[in-house]
Amino acid sequence: MKRTVTLLMVLLLFGLMVAGVFAEGTKEKAAANYPTKPVTIIVASKAGGGTDTMARLFAKYAKKYFPQPFVVVNKPGAGGQLGFEALANAKKDGYTIGTLFTPHVTAHISSGRAKYTLDSFALLANVVTDPGVLVVKSDSPFKTINDIIAAEKKNPGSLTGATTGPGGDDFFALTKFNNAAGIHIKEVPAKGSSGEKAEVLGGHVDMAFMNVSQVLSNVKAGELRMLAVMTPKRLSYLPDIPTFKELGIDIVSDSSRGFAAPAGLPDAIYQKLLDTFQKTLKDPDFLKASKGVLLLNIMEPKEYRAYLEDLLKTTNEIYKKSPW
Repeated sequence: MKRTVTLLMVLLLFGLMVAGVFAEGTKEKAAANYPTKPVTIIVASKAGGGTDTMARLFAKYAKKYFPQPFVVVNKPGAGGQLGFEALANAKKDGYTIGTLFTPHVTAHISSGRAKYTLDSFALLANVVTDPGVLVVKSDSPFKTINDIIAAEKKNPGSLTGATTGPGGDDFFALTKFNNAAGIHIKEVPAKGSSGEKAEVLGGHVDMAFMNVSQVLSNVKAGELRMLAVMTPKRLSYLPDIPTFKELGIDIVSDSSRGFAAPAGLPDAIYQKLLDTFQKTLKDPDFLKASKGVLLLNIMEPKEYRAYLEDLLKTTNEIYKKSPW
């Protein structure tokens, strides 16, 4: 009896070893043949927005460098959380990648709501960085940031600023401004960037915390006035607009958009995807099509990872002080 049990155990172990070798060989073969079908790009927002536009432009010009099409699938909801989680939990076979956008991807982690971590993603590239900016209506009495600080200190709690609500980069920008300047501008949440603009253009709030791409046309049309940008250095395309930093207020804020795959891809598949991104994002036709549409700021995986880790520290700190 004992010999029979021992023999069965040996046969079972041998079978498991053979199955493991077979499975490993199948994976290697799949990686070598990759891709054999279209690759889905999960966009964690609605069609027509900035992230969706970025994904569709990439998909269009990646055709030169990838033998299968990239197909965009929109999965909006919960400030990107549904799409991020779908990406993190996707099959690790290279046929599903997706978009990340900040600060939402780290804000959900800081709040404890996310069912993923930064380690859930194999980063491919950051593509866009849209700097934060403070704007007022063109006929506003506030001509500078110091005008706002002086008015708020004279009458504490009298000023209002539009954002898109807790957890967004504009919410963080307002919070940072209040903390750095020792003031308390009251937040007025609006429905999206269009809602923010409506609030400030209608004179319902004193200012709005937004992104450059969202207000540039209004500034050029003379409807809004930029007071300062939230970048380390002045922007080349807005040389006359000071940074908060040069005004003595340490605020850097932006919204970035990039791509990732679920962590754990076979290395050969990841490298094929990475090679496609690197070639597409340098493609002259892609760059030409992106001009005036995307505020490009290409970061390769290592730099992108450092950027996200640094942002997570920031959102963690802010959440402790002002939970959303």
